[in-house]
Amino acid sequence: MEFFSNHTFIKWGVGIAVLVISVASIFSLGKYNFDKQIEEEINLITNYENTENYIVKEEDLESLPENVQKWLVKAGVVGKPMIKGMYLKQTGEMKLEPEQKYIKPMAKQYINVANPAYLWTVDLPMIPLINTKGRDLFYDGKGSMTIKLGSLISVVNEESNYKLNESSMHRFLLEIPWYPTAALEDYISWEEIDDLRAKAIMKYKGIEIEATFFFDNSGMVEKVEAIRYKGSDENSERERCIGDLLEFETVDGFLVPVKINISWITDEEKFTWYKIKTYDIKYTY
Repeated sequence: MEFFSNHTFIKWGVGIAVLVISVASIFSLGKYNFDKQIEEEINLITNYENTENYIVKEEDLESLPENVQKWLVKAGVVGKPMIKGMYLKQTGEMKLEPEQKYIKPMAKQYINVANPAYLWTVDLPMIPLINTKGRDLFYDGKGSMTIKLGSLISVVNEESNYKLNESSMHRFLLEIPWYPTAALEDYISWEEIDDLRAKAIMKYKGIEIEATFFFDNSGMVEKVEAIRYKGSDENSERERCIGDLLEFETVDGFLVPVKINISWITDEEKFTWYKIKTYDIKYTY
């Protein structure tokens, strides 16, 4: 006696096909909804209404610490318009825990410089055949973060709270070497620490944060550092977050970093979790 009759085998095959189609449809709908949400957030971030066009002059730098002035001149801001927004793509290597192997993410980032905000979206090859997509949003002084399996099942869903908002704003401040005219925006002020260091202070939407910028002898930023919340739950504490700026390129007249290593310092141990390579950089003025 056959284990399966032809009729039973056909019914079993049809059932599997229906299940596969149903699952695929669910994930397709999830992807559509998540992509639609991201598209709406892109429109928020890239709204530059009520922002003025302004060309940076040498005298605009005079009130800044000398090392910051030197950096901004070398970065090419004098004679250039203030950056309203920025778009870039990222690749590189990422891991979320020290014992993990690096994976290769593909990310896009939209930044509003005039009204501090960003949207970072990433595709993560974590599980074979299932797309893992994440997005990190900072808008109107508030942060939120989502990671979904198949663009459907949430594995991370962090909504706005004080720690996340502060950490998100820290990220914006640490990344201004990509959009160096932000150093002249009203929401940032500067204090000299010594010849090769300066403190950037950012005040926005009731939150005040700071970061240290380290310069080499030529005037370029070689490192940025902040004491930043690593997570947003009740047990999360501030830790040193460091960005090592390793390689620069000139893009639309600005000398900006294109290779950066991002690390956390925990118990004096350095954990480099993201090795960023940026490309396809575009500015909005």
